[in-house]
Amino acid sequence: METSIRRSLLCWVLLAVATGSLRAETKEVPLTQIPLLGNYVMNKPVAPHLGDAAEFAIRLLQWSDTNRPSILKVQRIIKGETYAQEWGANLNYNPLPLEGVVDLMSDAYQQLESPRLVKLEISDRVKLLQAPERLDLLQALVIPVPFVVRNSGDGEIQATVRSGTQGVRVHERTRTLNAGQTLGWFVPVSLEGWTGGAVRLTLDAGNLSREISLPTRAWDSGTVKVRVFDEHGRPTQARVYLNGPDGKSYTPAGAQPHITNGDYRQPYGGEYYFYADGSFEAGVPAGTVSLEVVKGLEYAPLARKVQVVQGQVKEVDFRLKRTWDMGAKGWWSGDTHLHANLFHDPITGADDRIKPKDVLFVVKAEDLNVANMLACNSEDGYVYERKRVEGRPNALSEERYILYWNEEMRNLRLYGHMGFLRIKSFVEPAFVGWPGTTHPQDDPANYYQAVKAKAQNAAVIYVHPSLPSEYPVDFALGVVDTIDVMCQGDEEKNTAHWYQLLNAGFRCPVSAGTDSYLDLPYHLIPGAGRVYVKSGPRLDYSDWIDAYLEGKSFATNAPMVTFTVNGQEPGSELKWEKGTLQVTVQAEAESHIPMSSIELVVNGQVVETEKARKDGKRVRLKKGLEVTDSCWIAVRVRGEAHRLLPNDAALYAHTSPVYLSFKDRPVRSHAAAQFFVEQIDLLIQQVHDRGQFSHEREKQKTLDLFRKGQDVYRVMLEEEETEAVPVRFGHFLR
Repeated sequence: METSIRRSLLCWVLLAVATGSLRAETKEVPLTQIPLLGNYVMNKPVAPHLGDAAEFAIRLLQWSDTNRPSILKVQRIIKGETYAQEWGANLNYNPLPLEGVVDLMSDAYQQLESPRLVKLEISDRVKLLQAPERLDLLQALVIPVPFVVRNSGDGEIQATVRSGTQGVRVHERTRTLNAGQTLGWFVPVSLEGWTGGAVRLTLDAGNLSREISLPTRAWDSGTVKVRVFDEHGRPTQARVYLNGPDGKSYTPAGAQPHITNGDYRQPYGGEYYFYADGSFEAGVPAGTVSLEVVKGLEYAPLARKVQVVQGQVKEVDFRLKRTWDMGAKGWWSGDTHLHANLFHDPITGADDRIKPKDVLFVVKAEDLNVANMLACNSEDGYVYERKRVEGRPNALSEERYILYWNEEMRNLRLYGHMGFLRIKSFVEPAFVGWPGTTHPQDDPANYYQAVKAKAQNAAVIYVHPSLPSEYPVDFALGVVDTIDVMCQGDEEKNTAHWYQLLNAGFRCPVSAGTDSYLDLPYHLIPGAGRVYVKSGPRLDYSDWIDAYLEGKSFATNAPMVTFTVNGQEPGSELKWEKGTLQVTVQAEAESHIPMSSIELVVNGQVVETEKARKDGKRVRLKKGLEVTDSCWIAVRVRGEAHRLLPNDAALYAHTSPVYLSFKDRPVRSHAAAQFFVEQIDLLIQQVHDRGQFSHEREKQKTLDLFRKGQDVYRVMLEEEETEAVPVRFGHFLR
């Protein structure tokens, strides 16, 4: 890593507890990915500016009264520019020069909104733009005070913050600001014999100086000692939110603080939390302390306020209730897309900071039964986790929790990313189309990689799918099984595209993968969106994959869903040869998070909606249908956004279909076929415009392959269509 980035990383030591693994030794790691991505940007001098701004902004969220939208907006701006600096013209981005990045980060600092900020401007004098109404400091502890300072003068200046109050120590921080530049930094302050009154802090800038008098509350401290038990009274791992009466989040010594993600339209992003291994102790301000414990989707979240007395230990027990035991019914949850390590350790350079034991710890805390870990390449072509691909569950797997290292095959520019689940050996090459690596060309196409994975009896899926991409081709040519309908992308759009696949006659099950990076504290939560698969009373990985491929499943971020058609569950097929088929559809959803409705979906059209009543924790639907033609039937559950849906913009659940076949005719929609013809046209145009090939013959081979897939849809356009919505309501109920 560049020396400037390493120096920037090391200066964060006093700002927060951070560790080298998820339950870790005491190493510093960035909270965001920006300083780590900075190692790959083409213009190295811009990296510290991007990394410093991202880290400063995200650390403001440790106070609950910080304006979250302003912080998350700035994060997205910085992330976008970092990718622009990294890939530039390869993805039609226009990276800024160093001066432009400095200006952009200056604007970003100015956009941050928090009542905790001290904002100053230096011109012909030092102007106070914002002062906190009060400093909240803890006796004998170092507390970071955030400063944002703008240099409006014509020359470079050095700005230093110092204390002007006896008994108050400022662990001095000096920063150099160029003309027109704005910077943010945390100034560590501690009380050492302070007797009360206002705290005076002074900013010196050359021959200019400004004293700020700040009313201060010195909090006495106490300790919370917490134990977390499962339904059997055994200590259990869990996700924990801990907030003090001073409005600040707290993390036990030795635990890694995490932050819920806000990069994908999540309205409640930006909450600090940590993972606890059955028990923990934490120093907190004396007063009313808020605690919340969450363990996956089947346990009821449990929140409590406790009174902590100065100098005393408050012991608190949380006994979690498992509302549903889905495994006892043969249903096991899984995440198709997780990463343990995607960056080298910023201090040691190691490529395996997150160990399998750390993965298992988080998987158990989130009560996620099947963790599909995907080894994949970094921006420079290094493939992380390759050594963990063994072709079998990891040795640390347990009766209810399986870790299996698989592979993500990635093309940067054109084709999309694929997940290979249940692979026995690594498929090579692991990536194509990445400039500056051993495989900069867009060859081979994903199809050929999928064929290799299929030869190993792997499940092949497109993760975080988008269009235009190659997946319509690969479905047509029979080498891909499904797409992650639920992921960090737009579920509404993904679901609509999945419906088109089903309407084209492909029997692809619903799937869910978070793309969570476990080595990034500010990222998506593993299993916060997951797929439940009915694979039997005993959890077995291969059985789980088989049932997953058969569509015995539903995807969800909260609701538990049951759904049958004439008693047949998702993935089943009902056949008939003449007349109409009378069916009874029954569905029920239960959730700890309020739901708004459950929808009956036939061939992608909502034909019936049942509104949730009372508290929205349960909703049922029962309907008689008379079916006149081949179709697929599924149910979807909707609900509003909620802070305990941390990866998503709304509550979501969707079952895989039950298929109804009249005279074995496949569902066939000309509109769906035409949709994919047009999408492949766009893909072909992208290959012409942006594809990189070493030889024209390789480009032509790829285009011929894509046209071959497109011809499958053209043939569909010549076939007889099935009815768009071939059902009418019946008054019978079975």
